[in-house]
Amino acid sequence: MKNKSYSRNSGFTLLEVLVAVAILGVGIMAVMGLFPQSLRAARAAAERNAAATVAGSELSRLRALDNISEMRAWINKNCERELDAAADVYAIYAGTRATVTRLPGTNDVFRVTYRVKMTDGRYESFVTYVTEH
Repeated sequence: MKNKSYSRNSGFTLLEVLVAVAILGVGIMAVMGLFPQSLRAARAAAERNAAATVAGSELSRLRALDNISEMRAWINKNCERELDAAADVYAIYAGTRATVTRLPGTNDVFRVTYRVKMTDGRYESFVTYVTEH
Protein backbone atom coordinates (compact mmCIF):
# COMPACT_ATOMS: atom_id res chain seq x y z
CA MET A 1 0.00 0.00 0.00
CA LYS A 2 1.11 3.43 -0.82
CA ASN A 3 1.13 6.14 1.84
CA LYS A 4 -0.34 9.46 0.75
CA SER A 5 1.52 12.47 1.97
CA TYR A 6 -0.14 15.82 2.37
CA SER A 7 1.75 19.01 1.81
CA ARG A 8 1.40 21.97 4.08
CA ASN A 9 -0.10 24.07 1.27
CA SER A 10 -3.20 21.97 0.67
CA GLY A 11 -6.55 23.43 1.87
CA PHE A 12 -7.33 26.79 3.39
CA THR A 13 -5.96 28.31 6.51
CA LEU A 14 -8.24 29.50 9.27
CA LEU A 15 -7.35 33.12 8.47
CA GLU A 16 -8.38 32.72 4.81
CA VAL A 17 -11.72 31.20 5.84
CA LEU A 18 -12.37 34.04 8.31
CA VAL A 19 -11.59 36.69 5.67
CA ALA A 20 -13.92 34.98 3.16
CA VAL A 21 -16.72 34.76 5.73
CA ALA A 22 -16.25 38.45 6.65
CA ILE A 23 -16.44 39.52 2.98
CA LEU A 24 -19.54 37.39 2.48
CA GLY A 25 -21.13 38.85 5.62
CA VAL A 26 -20.50 42.43 4.46
CA GLY A 27 -22.12 41.63 1.10
CA ILE A 28 -25.17 40.04 2.71
CA MET A 29 -25.59 43.00 5.10
CA ALA A 30 -25.44 45.44 2.16
CA VAL A 31 -28.19 43.53 0.34
CA MET A 32 -30.29 43.31 3.52
CA GLY A 33 -30.04 47.11 3.86
CA LEU A 34 -31.91 47.48 0.56
CA PHE A 35 -35.05 45.72 1.80
CA PRO A 36 -36.31 48.50 4.12
CA GLN A 37 -35.74 51.06 1.36
CA SER A 38 -37.69 49.01 -1.14
CA LEU A 39 -40.52 48.49 1.36
CA ARG A 40 -40.73 52.26 1.97
CA ALA A 41 -40.77 52.91 -1.78
CA ALA A 42 -43.51 50.31 -2.31
CA ARG A 43 -45.62 51.82 0.49
CA ALA A 44 -45.19 55.34 -0.93
CA ALA A 45 -46.23 54.08 -4.37
CA ALA A 46 -49.32 52.42 -2.92
CA GLU A 47 -50.23 55.65 -1.10
CA ARG A 48 -49.79 57.69 -4.30
CA ASN A 49 -51.93 55.17 -6.16
CA ALA A 50 -54.70 55.46 -3.56
CA ALA A 51 -54.51 59.27 -3.72
CA ALA A 52 -54.70 59.16 -7.53
CA THR A 53 -57.75 56.91 -7.33
CA VAL A 54 -59.54 59.28 -4.94
CA ALA A 55 -58.62 62.33 -7.03
CA GLY A 56 -59.51 60.62 -10.31
CA SER A 57 -62.91 59.67 -8.98
CA GLU A 58 -63.73 63.16 -7.71
CA LEU A 59 -62.39 64.92 -10.80
CA SER A 60 -64.35 62.58 -13.07
CA ARG A 61 -67.45 63.37 -11.05
CA LEU A 62 -66.73 67.09 -11.55
CA ARG A 63 -66.21 66.74 -15.31
CA ALA A 64 -69.54 64.91 -15.60
CA LEU A 65 -71.54 67.79 -14.11
CA ASP A 66 -73.93 69.57 -16.44
CA ASN A 67 -74.05 73.16 -15.29
CA ILE A 68 -72.27 75.81 -13.27
CA SER A 69 -74.57 75.46 -10.23
CA GLU A 70 -73.72 71.76 -9.91
CA MET A 71 -70.05 72.65 -10.30
CA ARG A 72 -70.32 75.23 -7.51
CA ALA A 73 -72.00 72.66 -5.26
CA TRP A 74 -69.13 70.24 -5.93
CA ILE A 75 -66.60 72.98 -5.15
CA ASN A 76 -68.33 73.84 -1.86
CA LYS A 77 -68.42 70.17 -0.88
CA ASN A 78 -64.76 69.57 -1.76
CA CYS A 79 -63.26 72.92 -0.82
CA GLU A 80 -61.60 71.31 2.18
CA ARG A 81 -62.40 68.00 3.77
CA GLU A 82 -60.63 66.42 6.74
CA LEU A 83 -61.32 62.86 7.79
CA ASP A 84 -62.85 62.33 11.20
CA ALA A 85 -60.90 60.43 13.85
CA ALA A 86 -62.69 57.11 13.27
CA ALA A 87 -62.06 57.12 9.51
CA ASP A 88 -58.50 58.41 9.94
CA VAL A 89 -57.42 55.22 11.72
CA TYR A 90 -57.81 53.15 8.54
CA ALA A 91 -57.14 55.83 5.93
CA ILE A 92 -54.11 56.25 3.72
CA TYR A 93 -54.86 59.94 3.35
CA ALA A 94 -55.84 62.55 5.95
CA GLY A 95 -57.99 64.89 3.88
CA THR A 96 -58.59 66.56 0.54
CA ARG A 97 -58.77 70.08 -0.78
CA ALA A 98 -59.99 71.44 -4.09
CA THR A 99 -59.28 74.85 -5.55
CA VAL A 100 -60.78 76.30 -8.71
CA THR A 101 -59.41 79.23 -10.70
CA ARG A 102 -60.75 80.77 -13.87
CA LEU A 103 -58.12 80.83 -16.60
CA PRO A 104 -57.11 84.37 -17.59
CA GLY A 105 -58.66 85.57 -20.81
CA THR A 106 -61.49 83.02 -20.73
CA ASN A 107 -65.01 83.13 -19.40
CA ASP A 108 -65.77 79.45 -19.12
CA VAL A 109 -62.51 77.52 -18.60
CA PHE A 110 -61.49 76.60 -15.05
CA ARG A 111 -58.37 74.98 -13.65
CA VAL A 112 -59.25 72.59 -10.83
CA THR A 113 -56.49 71.47 -8.47
CA TYR A 114 -57.39 68.57 -6.20
CA ARG A 115 -54.89 68.03 -3.38
CA VAL A 116 -54.83 64.92 -1.22
CA LYS A 117 -53.18 65.31 2.17
CA MET A 118 -51.30 62.15 3.06
CA THR A 119 -51.06 60.90 6.64
CA ASP A 120 -47.39 61.91 6.83
CA GLY A 121 -48.28 65.55 6.05
CA ARG A 122 -47.22 65.74 2.41
CA TYR A 123 -49.63 66.59 -0.40
CA GLU A 124 -50.24 64.91 -3.74
CA SER A 125 -51.74 67.31 -6.30
CA PHE A 126 -53.89 66.51 -9.34
CA VAL A 127 -55.08 69.00 -11.96
CA THR A 128 -57.85 69.01 -14.53
CA TYR A 129 -59.56 71.64 -16.66
CA VAL A 130 -63.33 72.00 -16.99
CA THR A 131 -65.62 74.27 -18.92
CA GLU A 132 -69.14 75.47 -18.31
CA HIS A 133 -71.64 73.55 -20.41
